[in-house]
Amino acid sequence: MNEKRAVLIVWIASLIALYLGSGWVETAGRAVLWILLVSHAVECAMNLALFRRAGGSMTNHLVQTMIYGYTYWMPLKRRLAAGE
Repeated sequence: MNEKRAVLIVWIASLIALYLGSGWVETAGRAVLWILLVSHAVECAMNLALFRRAGGSMTNHLVQTMIYGYTYWMPLKRRLAAGE
């Protein structure tokens, strides 16, 4: 749970830097935001098979991965591996 909080804090900090910052702070916020968006989108694409195996709502899996990244899907992967 602490990992998810850390990722959420990074999202919030990058948005604050983007909208309230200026100069290098705004640039850093923009860079972090794009890195998070792209990396989490790649994680979504790479883990589609895992999400299908896990069952449940695909929309939920994709939204959770876009927000939390590997801190969402790694425990899911471990749980499925332990159950098989």
